[in-house]
Amino acid sequence: MTDQVYGPLGPKSIRLLSIAPGFASETINCSLTVIDDRDDAPQYDAISYVWGTKLSDEPIMCNGQRMIVTENLIEAMRYLRPLPNWDSVITWPEDHVLSSSHNVWGTFATNRQEEREHSASQQRPIWIDAICINQNDRAEKENQVKLMDRIYANATTVKIWLGKANASYSADSSRLRSLQPLGIPSFTSKIHLGQYGRMPVVLAFIAQALRNVCAGRDYPTASKSAIDAAYRNRVHGFPNASAEEWKVLREFFTNPWFERIWVVQEVVHAQRAIAILGDWQVEWRAIGEAATWFQASGFGFPPDFRSNGDMKDLLPVSKIAAMWQMSGRRRPLLEMLRDLRGRKATLKVDKVYAAYSLAEETANTDKLDTLIEPTYDESLINEVYPNVSRFLVIEHGNLAALSHAGGIQGVKTSDYPSWVPDWSQPKISVELVNDDRDELPYNADGREHLTIGDSTDPKCLSVKGIGVPAGVILAYGDKLISYNFRYQTYKEEHDFVKSAWNLIAHLANGKGRPKDDKLEMYHPKNIPRTFVSTLTAGLTDTRQPIDEDPNFFEDAADWLLQQFRGRIPVSGLSSKWKLPGGIWNSSNSGRFHEAFTRVCLHRRFFVTTGNLMGIGPETMEKGDIIVVLFGGKIPYVVRELGEGQYSFIGECYVPGLMAGEAVAQRKENGHKAEFFNLV
Repeated sequence: MTDQVYGPLGPKSIRLLSIAPGFASETINCSLTVIDDRDDAPQYDAISYVWGTKLSDEPIMCNGQRMIVTENLIEAMRYLRPLPNWDSVITWPEDHVLSSSHNVWGTFATNRQEEREHSASQQRPIWIDAICINQNDRAEKENQVKLMDRIYANATTVKIWLGKANASYSADSSRLRSLQPLGIPSFTSKIHLGQYGRMPVVLAFIAQALRNVCAGRDYPTASKSAIDAAYRNRVHGFPNASAEEWKVLREFFTNPWFERIWVVQEVVHAQRAIAILGDWQVEWRAIGEAATWFQASGFGFPPDFRSNGDMKDLLPVSKIAAMWQMSGRRRPLLEMLRDLRGRKATLKVDKVYAAYSLAEETANTDKLDTLIEPTYDESLINEVYPNVSRFLVIEHGNLAALSHAGGIQGVKTSDYPSWVPDWSQPKISVELVNDDRDELPYNADGREHLTIGDSTDPKCLSVKGIGVPAGVILAYGDKLISYNFRYQTYKEEHDFVKSAWNLIAHLANGKGRPKDDKLEMYHPKNIPRTFVSTLTAGLTDTRQPIDEDPNFFEDAADWLLQQFRGRIPVSGLSSKWKLPGGIWNSSNSGRFHEAFTRVCLHRRFFVTTGNLMGIGPETMEKGDIIVVLFGGKIPYVVRELGEGQYSFIGECYVPGLMAGEAVAQRKENGHKAEFFNLV
């Protein structure tokens, strides 16, 4: 059947799909046309959707042949198929209560039943990857993957299929019919939008958020803290936090499409995109702007947030906001791999390939480095992540990619070498170094150039560097588990700091200082300041060097005094602090709280045999060693395996190593660097 539907496709060619008009009950008939050069294609639309795994019981007819597609795709095709332009097609009257012409969503949303006649947009051919690409031709798939950005960029409209509306989106939902007006726009004081289904409720929320966007910063607002939530909702025109309407909006934002990885490049490159849910279609611009406003205004929660209770007015909009804020400008590949890591993909390799359409290094897909050429060959698929990692190291001449590896607690789920980031798995801890463009105050390698050894083992990355004599892990505390709400301190966060101080309290008492007397930060009087620097990796809540913001230490002292009432000394943090447990009204302890929880989340505080302190990966063990690798701006934790081989554990922050001190000492002592074979 495949041979009868698909013919050969040239390197610049694409196929477009035309769907014959029909009613929902009719079999879908469509035909494929080959366009020899994608740049000469007629106007067409492209569909962005979640493939799904369940196949439809009903086939479609394509080029006269039966074809089986997934249930989600056939539902999308039923909507994308034009309706016959006949009088038998039922549409809404012009004065219908949900007509966009007289509702708050009129500028960004419509219903298909409003159409009097078939629009030109429904007559355009469409591009659907599952059908327009021969899924049984591996070479064709590999080539078409490299064209994805141009296919979506050239489309007149990208149509986002969110699925057919279920019963709860209609007026037949008894729970919605029972809702009473609670703040969002309604037609009268006695009629609630929920009586007409869930989508009008969603659209009213989006419309109100867009109003708030237009109002700008001068719009009266409240603090993001929990105690001000009720006032915040009122001034922004929303119902109270316990209102049922928030559940309706949250369900909309939890649609699986918002989680998928391929959809990012599909909408980022789109000239125009519309989201379709059943008969409703909404401008992607409106959804993106509304989600961004909700996230910035305290209604959003982080993507890794876990809650067992009532979510109230909290919304899962962080990924939607991030997607909307991505401009057409390409960014470094490592940055894109990080930003897309938490999204979902059916194949592990797609976690990488989906980033190609958005990355600088892969802008010219006709001349990709052999290390990053797309492949779906099952015998080569396990080499994709190691090859991309090696490419990033060689291409940029640094070890920034190592900051994205290691640090994931639990059973090892892949056979990748330890130095290779497993982009198929989420990584909760933030990277201390994101990429080589980070302007951070770290210089652990003393600007020594990256030197790669001559190991012939493809699973080995041999890198020149030095071991830190005082850097053997002696003891550490439990990892920090935070709920990610910075305005409230949780017991886990309090205990993390208490445990960390217990490990280094003896240093503040003048016992066990590091042998290197040049490390001023380890003098007893400086220990509180060094402790704060360690917990925050030397950065403020806005990722600025803390030494450039003296007020930040005052904020840290404020938080420590509030939490520990003098049991952790704050001397040396600020000249304003006189009495233990006092509160200085001008300080903002939340700044320190946010900075340390961001950095320490899923990390451990540790001390070494040489009385150095630091934070490091949650997978560290006693006896692991700290090394400085040339080309790396921060130190790393590794585990010796014998025969010159090491397992890479993760990055770390250690005062006394961050400015090239270990490299300078090596030169003074005349010690030579060595190669560390990471496997």
